[in-house]
Amino acid sequence: MKRTSKVFTLLALFTLLPTAAHAASPMHVVSAGDTLSKIARENHTTVDQLMQVNQLHTDQLSIGQTLSLPSTDLSVSADESAPPDVATSNNHAQGEVEKITAGEKARVTGDVLNVRKKPSVDAKVLGKLKFGALVEVLETGSEWTKIEFEDREAYVATEFLSAKLSSLPQMSGDVDTASLGRLETIFTPLLKTPYVLGGTTPSGFDCSGFTSYVFNQLGVTLPRTSEDQFNSGQAVSLDEAQPGDLLFYDALGKGRVSHVAIYLGNGTIVHANGDDVRYGKVEYMHKLYPFYGVKRYIQFQ
Repeated sequence: MKRTSKVFTLLALFTLLPTAAHAASPMHVVSAGDTLSKIARENHTTVDQLMQVNQLHTDQLSIGQTLSLPSTDLSVSADESAPPDVATSNNHAQGEVEKITAGEKARVTGDVLNVRKKPSVDAKVLGKLKFGALVEVLETGSEWTKIEFEDREAYVATEFLSAKLSSLPQMSGDVDTASLGRLETIFTPLLKTPYVLGGTTPSGFDCSGFTSYVFNQLGVTLPRTSEDQFNSGQAVSLDEAQPGDLLFYDALGKGRVSHVAIYLGNGTIVHANGDDVRYGKVEYMHKLYPFYGVKRYIQFQ
């Protein structure tokens, strides 16, 4: 009788093991209509992270394919000590709320900003907006701003929006302000352009296709891939990085450069991040991926 009890106990333990493993490693089974971008967006991660965790070499998926979902503290769960509508601490909130106008766009200054169904911290969270995202303002308020979010009306905390769409810093000294302005004029209309593996045009970019396109508009021809772009150019330390420099990372965990971003100053970058073209932060990139270095192809200062 005792032996039988032990057998049942062991069977019960083994039955629980898969459940525990599954809880530690969330999975997604690919269904019709799924894309890496769609799966990444729904699970608050990036295409690059999905490809890295699952060792994918292409963005092609098969129905029934099982994918491991990466866990990231940067975009999934809110820190209990953080402000109620920002998922992580925010260094870009305005000390004084800037005047935001209905009918115009505003830029998200919080790291990860909650989008709510109603203007209340108790309202349902419809999604999240990351730092630098541009939103269409429908109605303004001192505490809450109504925006258009995925073809519906929603609300975000006003204090984490900026009416200033520009991301380039004001720099002192001998600066080619005309070239800096030209850089921003080129990439701003490209924000939200979808990520397309191998893409090199405004209909879709991968990371190096985006940098190549932007620099080509400035009269500078870059090598095609991020790895080749890293192997050329003038090496610069991160402390000396200037707007227009390129920052390189190993986003696929292969031990070599696989991602490139354009530095904009003040710890801000713009890049095709695996979902779309968007602003980002250097400190987050350094937490997510090994950093390889900075290269300069054009002198703005």
